[in-house]
Formats: sequence, C-alpha cells, structure tokens
Amino acid sequence: KDDLPVGNFIYYYPDGVVKARSLFYNEGKKTVTTTYHHSGKTMTEGFYLGQVKDSLWKYYNSDGILLKEEFYRNAKKEGAWKTYYESGQVSEEMGWKQDKKDGPWKQYYPDGKLRLEGQQANNEKEGEFKYYYISGKLNIFGSYLASLRVGDWFYLNEDGKVTRKENDENGDLIKEEDFK
Repeated sequence: KDDLPVGNFIYYYPDGVVKARSLFYNEGKKTVTTTYHHSGKTMTEGFYLGQVKDSLWKYYNSDGILLKEEFYRNAKKEGAWKTYYESGQVSEEMGWKQDKKDGPWKQYYPDGKLRLEGQQANNEKEGEFKYYYISGKLNIFGSYLASLRVGDWFYLNEDGKVTRKENDENGDLIKEEDFK
C-alpha cells in the first residue's frame, strides 16, 4: 500500500513448498518473520525493525529442536545469547552489548555441568576464568586482561590438588612450576 509492504507475504522454494512467511505492520516498518526447512518445520523466527534484525531470534534444526537464541537492539547484538545441545540443555551463554561480547560467558557439558565461566568486556576476555572437569571439579583457573593471560594460573587434578602453576605477564609465560 502506497509503495510499502503491508500484511502477509509468503515466499516459496522452487518446488512450491513454503519457505518463509512475513507479516508487515506499522506501515511496513516492523516485520515478524518465520522461515521453514523444506520439511515444513520452523528454521528461524524473529522480528525486523526496518530491514534489520530486532528483538529475539530463534534458530531450529530440521527436526524442530531449538539450537540458538539471539537478541538484537537497533540492529546490534545485545543481551544474553544462548546455544543449545539437541537435548535441549544449554551449551553456551554469552553476553553482548552494542555488538561486542560483554558480560558473563559460560559453557556447559551436555549433562548441564559447568565447563567454563568467565567475563568478557568490549570483545576481550577480562578477569578470572575457571575451567572444569566433566565431573564438575575445578581444573584450571587464572585471569585475563584484554584477552591476555596475566598473573598466576593454577592447574588442579581431580582431587583438587595443584599440579602446576604458571605465571604470565601480558600473555607471555614467565615462570612455571610442576608439583607432581
């Protein structure tokens, strides 16, 4: 209407199967879109503001299992992003702010136990990071500054005893000690 998209639009694969559905509203400025795998199951669903992604976007595999959730604000990555194992268990959680990795970062094993936890700021690893064995026990911990390892890094065995200690300066290994 008046050279602006309004209402439902349907897009098709070459063989006639529905590929996508978009609903344009607010004088064509906003769109809710769902794309489909050739099987008919949902592939993606989300919103556009103008012609850029906005708000929550979800991605599914060909079996309809949720694999990823993303958030956008003003066309920029924003908020908590999550990826999932096919079991539905969260695989990774990562914070974004103004298109840059920022905030908590966690990775999980398929059984839900924590694999890694740390922080990012302005696309850089920042502060203390911890890595865990699949048993859930602490494996390695140390700190980053602007994505470079700094200070003492400790390596533990499954019994919680320190087996190795490294000291880093600006990402360079300065000293290492083995306690085996």
